[in-house]
Amino acid sequence: MIIYGPNNTQYDEDLGPIMINDWYHEYYETVIDALFAPLPAANIPMSDNNLINGKNSFDCSQTNLPCKADAPMASFNFTSGKTYRMRFINPGSAATQKISIDNHKFTVFANDFVEIEPYETDVLTLAVGQRTDVLVKATGTLGDAAWLRGFKPQACWPSHGGDEVKAAIFYQGADQTKPPTTSAGPNAYNQYCGNDPLSQTVPAMKLDPGKPTSSEVIPLEFKPNGTNILWYMANRTFRVNYNDPMLLEAKLGNLNFPYIENVHNYGNNKSLLFVIENTGPQPHPMHVHGHNMFILAEGDCIGNSTVFGNAPGVTQPGKNSTLITNSTIVTRDLEGRQSSPYGMCWDGKITNPQNPQRRDVQMLPARRYIVVQWNQDNPGTWPFHCHIAWHLSAGFVWSVLEQPDAIRNEMQIPSIMAQTCRDWSAWTGDHIVDQIDDGL
Repeated sequence: MIIYGPNNTQYDEDLGPIMINDWYHEYYETVIDALFAPLPAANIPMSDNNLINGKNSFDCSQTNLPCKADAPMASFNFTSGKTYRMRFINPGSAATQKISIDNHKFTVFANDFVEIEPYETDVLTLAVGQRTDVLVKATGTLGDAAWLRGFKPQACWPSHGGDEVKAAIFYQGADQTKPPTTSAGPNAYNQYCGNDPLSQTVPAMKLDPGKPTSSEVIPLEFKPNGTNILWYMANRTFRVNYNDPMLLEAKLGNLNFPYIENVHNYGNNKSLLFVIENTGPQPHPMHVHGHNMFILAEGDCIGNSTVFGNAPGVTQPGKNSTLITNSTIVTRDLEGRQSSPYGMCWDGKITNPQNPQRRDVQMLPARRYIVVQWNQDNPGTWPFHCHIAWHLSAGFVWSVLEQPDAIRNEMQIPSIMAQTCRDWSAWTGDHIVDQIDDGL
């Protein structure tokens, strides 16, 4: 679906949404069963292929499933001299995508539907759930052809292979029975898992985030839970109860939620600030529902004496990893939680403080932190979570209860939704619900 709003960007043709994503041959339930197998058998789900608009070929000798050899690839038509709008989306499960067109440049002008000051690049980085709008100038000539490439770096998520997918771009007069022969650019296969620098992604419409009225530090951890391992945010994990919907409970004035639902009531605070600290070796595309986040800062914990563990850190693209040194573990107790190690990597500085990047998904690379802020201007119960499907399934959710007074006194929940809850409750009275993951 394309929603057409005010347009401040000039182009000749809109090529529409272009989806580039990883692909798993197994069904979701099968992947989850392997993920949650009792230790030490648990498996990291690895994808089998990469797709552009649902298309790519596959080595049929590698599967017992129905498979068509030499399946067709996606293709696009360019006319020399024209400018094209391309709306790239990563709707995948886990893989970060590196997107490039041989011998062409992108002009990026929007991230997650937020228009930004245009800048030029030869490769796009899209984490799961991210969207970006770009312009491409058709600089080729009559009869030319080039590859559009999607590449999933294994530094960001492992795979069984099929890391690259290609789509042909044919100029007028090109022989469309022959594949392009162009070569990838120097950055097409880079392994850096972060987004472009915040200093480069400045919103076109200026908004000052102001000072937050609530702030919190959230470390991320992956640790054992009895027979398996789960994700924890500030030492809390998440599992939903389908028979106890949060929004309906808030509407009824019941604000004492089960601990496992990881609900955080920020009341009528006007804005929330979170310092998200990634203690582990995997990146996380952090996504909030119902809002655009101000992305205030990002960086390493290198050189800070109050950070986590001795482990490789990731700095900037092209630079060698260094070690995080740890001389002190900071602990604090928030709202009755168990004590958990907290670092304080952020020095308080904000990139573009009067107009920081706004989007609803921001990549948090391994051993780094991000600082996000959003206004509590949309009453509801909003998940804040990692967008990697397998992390999300394993409890990686922070539930934000926003403006509970407005929910109770002003929000109208359609009667069909309440009736659906009653019908579900009746059905589950004599049926077993096979909830295979945390439920989100």
